[in-house]
Amino acid sequence: MTWLESILLGLVQGLTEFLPVSSSGHLVIFQKLIGLPEHMLAFDIAVHMGTLFSVFVVYRQQILQVIYDLIQFLKTKKINKGANLFLMVFIGSIPTAIIGFTLKDMFERLFQSLLAVGIFLFITGLILLFTRNKQMADKKDDFFSLDGLENLKWWHALVIGTAQGGAIAPGISRAGSTIATGILVGLSRKTASLFSFMLSIPAILGATLLEFKDIEHWSSEFITIMSVGFVSAFVFGLIGLKVVLHFVKKGRLEVFTFYLWTVSFCIIAWHFFKG
Repeated sequence: MTWLESILLGLVQGLTEFLPVSSSGHLVIFQKLIGLPEHMLAFDIAVHMGTLFSVFVVYRQQILQVIYDLIQFLKTKKINKGANLFLMVFIGSIPTAIIGFTLKDMFERLFQSLLAVGIFLFITGLILLFTRNKQMADKKDDFFSLDGLENLKWWHALVIGTAQGGAIAPGISRAGSTIATGILVGLSRKTASLFSFMLSIPAILGATLLEFKDIEHWSSEFITIMSVGFVSAFVFGLIGLKVVLHFVKKGRLEVFTFYLWTVSFCIIAWHFFKG
């Protein structure tokens, strides 16, 4: 892999991790387009860490607030906003972890199939379409405030966490499926989006740490290429977060459906015509 390819794939990962169009699906597509022989696990780890750091930057105040509230909870034993959010993220991470551990091998095989990516992209578009006319929120909502998260219940966390677990499939958008699921179970756009991005932290971090053991070669060239991909994913992850929050605030997630279905149709058609 060259520096240019690393920058390009980091760009793809950074933008599509948070836009509801599936980063895993787009990485498979672009790796095929530029002729990489197989799905590169090590590179995926690097760019996913890049996008994780973009979440840390954008939501740094909220993360610090959760840490502060947890300390206060330990002192007073009284539940507060940050402690409740931490508990809901923990609950939501349970189904994600179960799905990840039990179905990991099956879904990893799908990364070699463009047809599977095309089908899952269509499903993601369908999920987003279901949110049409259901995305209700006060236009004055502060999408970075923890206010209102007390409406988040344990069963919301379990359902959204299950949706996040399903995003292990290449073509199912993690951000799209979790935000859309939150909206569909009755949460406001603000609560659904904030919880989605908080829930992504243990998911991305956990998956990354688990995959590190499978990396066998750590040459200087390898580290350089991974670093370039990391920085590219981080920078474009910041952009992707800002863009998706804009569309969530507008209540227009379904606009991505048309893009997803167009890409899905092209992939599926190409698969059958080339055969």
